[in-house]
Order: sequence, then C-alpha cells, then structure tokens
Amino acid sequence: MITKHDSKLALVAIAVASLVFSGCSSKKDDMAMSDHAGKANTEVAAPAEPMETMEPVVMLEKPSTNSVYFAFDSAVVNDAGQMILSEYANWLNENTDVSITVEGNCDERGSREYNLALGEERAKAVRNILVANGVDGTRVDTVSFGEERPVCSRSGEACWAQNRHGDIVNR
Repeated sequence: MITKHDSKLALVAIAVASLVFSGCSSKKDDMAMSDHAGKANTEVAAPAEPMETMEPVVMLEKPSTNSVYFAFDSAVVNDAGQMILSEYANWLNENTDVSITVEGNCDERGSREYNLALGEERAKAVRNILVANGVDGTRVDTVSFGEERPVCSRSGEACWAQNRHGDIVNR
C-alpha cells in the first residue's frame, strides 16, 4: 500500500534526480561547447522557475478495479476483495469530495426476492469494509440489482461467477 508520505518522497526523489542530471553534461557536450567558444550563442533558454514556487501535487491514483467478487450464495468479502477495498478506501480518504454507490449483484440462480436480498447484503458488506477503513459512511450509498443486470448472460459457473459482484460507482 502506497501512503501519501511515500508518494511525496518518491516525487521529491524524482525532482532531485532531474535537477542533478540536468546540470551534468557529457564530455562530448563539453567538447562541442569548446569548439564554439568564440561564436555568439543565438539560442535563448527559457528562465527557470524558482524552486520555492514549484510544489508537487500528490494524488493517489484511483484503483484500477471497482468490483469485488463473491462466492456462490455468499456476501463474505474474500482476501482479494479486502485488498481492493483497502486501496479504494485510501483513494476515497484522499478524495473527500467523491461520494459513491455500491451496487450489489447476483447470478441468475435463486428467486428474484432472494437475489435482491443477497445483492443488498453484498453491497452492505462492501460499504462496511470501506467505512471500517475510514471512509465517512454518509458518502457511501448501497443498492441491490439482484440478478437484473448480468455481465454475462450465458449459463455455467464461469459466467455466473462474473455476475456475483459488488461494484463501486461515483454518484
């Protein structure tokens, strides 16, 4: 997990390295400069911005996935889901102006009512983990779509597994 402090250190290290290497020249450049010693230099360099005014902007990158997948007939978030939600919670804690909705989804097996209830449990499980990781609960809504919005419309475990998820979407 990359912290805000780690990100700042990395940006400072990159800035220092850029300054160090931009001040260095190779022997070839030195020789080329000495060849032109008596000639007028017609190139004008842009003035450098003073270091005091340059502040790095550190923003955590939004997690690459917004979906957490569930086992059949379960609303338990597995270890992979926990890691995704930890990253998402960090991002949300850095971007406090963002509010989200967690959408719970199920595969086609089970009654409509059962799947709506299970989808709601999944959405609430995702929400509870985000809140446990410091996200303000007023920024996280939940909704269940049950089996109504399948990602995959074929039958079989590989397809059903794709439909058992909780998605995080900006509201």
